[in-house]
Amino acid sequence: MPLLTLLRRPPIAAIWTAQLLSILGDRCYALAIMWVALQRSGPVAMGAVAIAESVPFILIGAFGAALLHRCANFRTLAGIDSARALLVLAVPVVWNIGGTTAMLTVAMVLGALAAIFDPSLGALVPDLVTEAERPALVAAMDINGRIARIAGPALAGALLLVLPVTSLFAADAGTFAVSALALMFLARTTTSAVATPAGSDFPSPVPKRASARALLRESPTLSAAFVVHAAGLFLTALPGIGLPLLLAHQLGASPSAYGWVLTSTGTAGLLGNLTAARIGPTAAFLPRFCAAWALAGVLLAATGAANNFALVLMFASLSGFVTPFISITLGTQLAAYSRPARLRLMSINHTVMRTAGTAGMAIIPALIASAPARGFILGGTSLAVVAVTAWAISVTVARAPRIRSVRVTEASSTTRTSSTDQAA
Repeated sequence: MPLLTLLRRPPIAAIWTAQLLSILGDRCYALAIMWVALQRSGPVAMGAVAIAESVPFILIGAFGAALLHRCANFRTLAGIDSARALLVLAVPVVWNIGGTTAMLTVAMVLGALAAIFDPSLGALVPDLVTEAERPALVAAMDINGRIARIAGPALAGALLLVLPVTSLFAADAGTFAVSALALMFLARTTTSAVATPAGSDFPSPVPKRASARALLRESPTLSAAFVVHAAGLFLTALPGIGLPLLLAHQLGASPSAYGWVLTSTGTAGLLGNLTAARIGPTAAFLPRFCAAWALAGVLLAATGAANNFALVLMFASLSGFVTPFISITLGTQLAAYSRPARLRLMSINHTVMRTAGTAGMAIIPALIASAPARGFILGGTSLAVVAVTAWAISVTVARAPRIRSVRVTEASSTTRTSSTDQAA
């Protein structure tokens, strides 16, 4: 199994384990801060926390290329995680002293640190293995989130049986401290060699600091992929917010039914990761990526059209199974670039994720509140159409230069033939 093979290496085992703990801690933090925000400041503060954490991703992704370039090393990232450990630990104290305004300020600072950390780590980790092993490493890092989706709420629930909700902040701080130690270990044991991808599917080596505009212009398939990704992430608010509405309004189901759907979706995501990891990379990146998003759209629409709980459970589970194919396909494609280009593209991807996800959470609830089933059907159909259209347009654009080249060649051949005839 590729994951077990990779985990036999100390650097991979260190970063994989530390990031698994960190993601579990993030789940505890998310639960704690939303619960405390609701208790102390009301429901409006819950939305304000999400916005405060997302805005730095958008700003740093758009304007922070130089900052990201300077921070893309394991030693600096260890310092960032140390700072995050202290800030998370201080959240309850800051809230008591400065109220909601102070809490939102801390949340924004944590968001800014995450906006630097996430793409930087994503750009560094692929260089820990050979080029041929990168797809397996991408899948290994992806499975962390799948495990945390199932184990995170269970861990938080177990802690809350014996500790107050504010203890979850301390738990998250502890995971950041472990991550900082792992990153310091990597800083001491690894080199900063920059991998250079091979093959004509990827652009040639780029300058030390890569331009986002130039990268996207050179790779129209990635531009199309980011458009589809944005549409898909915008519409992920449908199951995130609309599924409880759908179960309650359309099927009259109890909260336990929602719990079963979440559990089955998370379990299916784990199985999907293990399956996607075995398929391996392919030159047909965009068709696979768009097909996965199109299938996700079809399953969303099918969920909305389902008339009993068994069908909702089946379609939601299939959606969970498909999701890793999306993230692993895109992650493998980005990992194949040289580090400067990879860092810039990772930053773009995180910006797309946060912008689209935040917009979806802000807009979609009002659109589906009165008719969740119709929202699922329309949203899923729209996603499938966007994915298929983006793939079709990219194919047309890719064929255009070849068609022009053939026509130029034919015209040149005709001219030479005509000149030969005249000479004869």
